[in-house]
Amino acid sequence: MRTHLLPLLLLGAPAFGQPFSNCPTEAYLYQSSTVVYGVDLVTGAYNVLSSDLGIPNNVNGVGFNETDRYIYGFSKEFKDVVKMGQDYQATRLNVTGLPAGIHFYVGDVANNHYWIYHKRHGLYSINLDSSAPNFAQAEKKVGADTSMNLTDFAFHPGDGELYAVDNTNGNLYQIDTGDGSRQIVGNAGVTGTFGAGYFEKSGYYYISRNQDGHIFRLDLRNPDQLNPNAEFFAYGPASNQNDGARCASAPIQSSTVDWGDAPQSYGTRQEDNGARHGINDSGPRLGALIDADYDGFSSPWTDDSDGLDDEDGIALVTDLKQGQTGLIRVDVQRAPGYLQLFVDWNQDGDFDDGGEQVYQDQWLEIGATALAVNVPNSANGGLTYMRVRLSSQAGLGSGGGAADGEVEDYRVAISSVDTTYRHYPSESSFATVAFEDRWPMRADYDMNDVVMNLRFTETIREGKIEGLAVTGQLKAIGASLKNGFGIQLPGIFRGQVNSESISFSVNGESRSSDGILESGQTQAVLIVSEDLKSELSMSCPFYRTVRGCADDGVFNFELALDFASPIDPGAMPSAPFDPFIFATPGYARAGFGSVPGRGLEIHLPGYPPTDKANLSYFGQHDDTSSAASNRYYLNSNGLPWALEFSSSWHYPAEYQDLLKTYPKFEDFIRFDGGQFTDWFYIQNANGDKLYQ
Repeated sequence: MRTHLLPLLLLGAPAFGQPFSNCPTEAYLYQSSTVVYGVDLVTGAYNVLSSDLGIPNNVNGVGFNETDRYIYGFSKEFKDVVKMGQDYQATRLNVTGLPAGIHFYVGDVANNHYWIYHKRHGLYSINLDSSAPNFAQAEKKVGADTSMNLTDFAFHPGDGELYAVDNTNGNLYQIDTGDGSRQIVGNAGVTGTFGAGYFEKSGYYYISRNQDGHIFRLDLRNPDQLNPNAEFFAYGPASNQNDGARCASAPIQSSTVDWGDAPQSYGTRQEDNGARHGINDSGPRLGALIDADYDGFSSPWTDDSDGLDDEDGIALVTDLKQGQTGLIRVDVQRAPGYLQLFVDWNQDGDFDDGGEQVYQDQWLEIGATALAVNVPNSANGGLTYMRVRLSSQAGLGSGGGAADGEVEDYRVAISSVDTTYRHYPSESSFATVAFEDRWPMRADYDMNDVVMNLRFTETIREGKIEGLAVTGQLKAIGASLKNGFGIQLPGIFRGQVNSESISFSVNGESRSSDGILESGQTQAVLIVSEDLKSELSMSCPFYRTVRGCADDGVFNFELALDFASPIDPGAMPSAPFDPFIFATPGYARAGFGSVPGRGLEIHLPGYPPTDKANLSYFGQHDDTSSAASNRYYLNSNGLPWALEFSSSWHYPAEYQDLLKTYPKFEDFIRFDGGQFTDWFYIQNANGDKLYQ
């Protein structure tokens, strides 16, 4: 073997660096003379990967070869093709058959062939297979075409065609490399020097404009229904020279991104070009908390996949009333930045209408700043959404990516002069209820069998309560048993609820309200779900209580109703009303001779059950409930089977005893709640026993 290698080395055979180890999800952007950036297409955030290619002058027309996992480009210095591995050092390929002295700056790689284009010299294909007889030989495929003004093109991972956007007129070209024919698919609606083009696995086409670094996205996922309209997607680095390469079969994704969480119509998920910000240590923040997700959620209030509800940057100081000026407080941390604030005044599910951007490029220093919000007379009364974005970048819209900062979405109430809203626990936060479901048996007492976040909003007009809205998030299911979830309104008779007014949605999609107001009850009882596990399509026995268990499903609901006649606030029970769980009908339960079904209910301590409850379970096993003595849902040690907190609570992991997770809880019980009232704060927990 050495007798063959030695002569080759003596003749100067090129020595290439190591190939890339996989199909990278980031995009490579070549700028200036020798700088290579790694670009996160999700947010536009970028970092320098190399500032030395090992050769002088520019490399253009770069493309990623999925066959050998090298990047290929065209060297301006050598007027030849170069090959680059993960060390980004360029090595000349010594290609034959190209016109002498011509620099090609449009190129891409597909099927182990490097394709380059020059409008005065045509389209060439170069075989990159070193075992092929025509390796490194250029073959002219198409002659000159001066009508196309291109600075990059890219191969579609699905249909295999070449696509490019004309810099001058914005036309989107589809180029057939077989016969050189091309057709205008449509117009992208943007112009400029698009020096870098990329595809990703699903068929979205991204183009980066040199002048301002703007990254646009074209939906080319369906070859039969191509959508050439370019939408602004993210901010990238600007330069007078761009060239891009990317592994086209890789999806674009990032785990260090903050997303919004308004319903889908507002632009929330990546597919919808939702608002998103790269998370880093130097950019500005809204409040102290921020969390990262792979994507946004199209249902409300669900971006806290790590148990962290990070909407803490905005506080409503006053109500937002039609035709009046409200006041909000913005908490800026880490660094100053530009604030963008949007409110959907007409409640049509977007922020696109005139006047819905309340603040544009409002510069805010670190600290708390009070801002006036002028509510139009035409604003619709009721619940709507507000989006707030903060970044070091100016000009952000309601959607699209930014390299730093944060986005926070809020459900806010717009009231008329004679209408107000009363919230529990507040307009922008949640209370938590947590249940132990083995009642009345002795339990493991990890208090995570069902954990639900709840917010209640009452509509008050002319001093009377006209309606009630409930927003909920299922946080955890640590139960092997099946449970339903409901809410009783103590003191409110069933007939006081206008059953025709009930609306119910799950994960942003409307559902039938039939059966929500439970029949056969004296008081108003709202059944949210008869089987919480079935709402998630769980592939694991537990949901967000055991690390490694699948937790990608969500169950978030919104329930709203009106009362048949307005209710005096003094007659309305105080929130959180009476949330409870019950045994899903038709399923056995350990310790019961027969299927307990709907009759097995578990409520907060001190709350009597509904009319559907089977009272024969009272006082059995470890339960000490007694209707005669008005004692409900406490065990023999005086511990409750359910707990409620007026804030979002960090619950124990599976099989972690609550008393050991929060050691002060035992003292709280011992003093009948008169002392150690801060027992449930996270700083008083044994952190290794929490689910995180």
